[in-house]
Amino acid sequence: MLTYEALIDNAKQRGMPHTKVRGILREYLQVLILKEISRNKYGKKLFFTGGTYLRLVHGLKRFSEDLDYNTKTLSAIEFENLLNTVINDLKKSGFKAELNYKHWGNIFCANLVFPEVENIYNVVSKFSKQKGITIKVETNRPKWKLESETQVVSGFGEFFPFICSEKGALFADKIDAVSRKRRGRHIYDLMFMLSNEFPINKNVLKVLGIKSNPLEYIVKSINNISQAELNSMAESLRPFLFDEQEADMVEKAHVVIPLMIQKYIKNVQWR
Repeated sequence: MLTYEALIDNAKQRGMPHTKVRGILREYLQVLILKEISRNKYGKKLFFTGGTYLRLVHGLKRFSEDLDYNTKTLSAIEFENLLNTVINDLKKSGFKAELNYKHWGNIFCANLVFPEVENIYNVVSKFSKQKGITIKVETNRPKWKLESETQVVSGFGEFFPFICSEKGALFADKIDAVSRKRRGRHIYDLMFMLSNEFPINKNVLKVLGIKSNPLEYIVKSINNISQAELNSMAESLRPFLFDEQEADMVEKAHVVIPLMIQKYIKNVQWR
């Protein structure tokens, strides 16, 4: 377990705003959970994806709350055995965690609740929840063919490989999310993937029912969001950003997204 001083020093090295201590602490816990999952035989069946994947693997500059995975074959029993082992291993490191499950269909979900960690690091504030810091771990069995790539997760003194969903599938999934969910984080993540020239997996798009040109589909989805909604989404996102002024890009998505797509088209061929 890192000391408070070491936690903040590591955060500064990672370019994180050192005043957002709860977000830093949450990311530290996420890295520790990921490490324990990577060591477990059932963890080998999980492909890391989602916003926290973008943060820890590709350097997305926003705090993300959940750990999301895709899987081909993991069962609910294996998922629960995995997470039970994880909390026991975390306990040996000094982190007490409580665990509860909720599954529906092909989605398995666990909430890891750390009731004492804010007191340990003396970061209890008006933003603290009575039950403590909760990190949701969720895995899904999507309908598309899963492809993986191994990436390295590092930070807070930890360094380990992890199997991840290939980034083209995540980009396609995010395009779908922007059209269906009014969340500022989805637009921000979409901008990040455009600016970093992620490929777009056309096979995943087909499974998701997106048959038109994906870049045109993005513009159409953004234009279907009113300016008032964009303003609200940006304000909800702002506290989670390392640089809160970047929320302004979400407010200006009607203008920013088409410009980013023009640059993307020049440099990338989506597959």
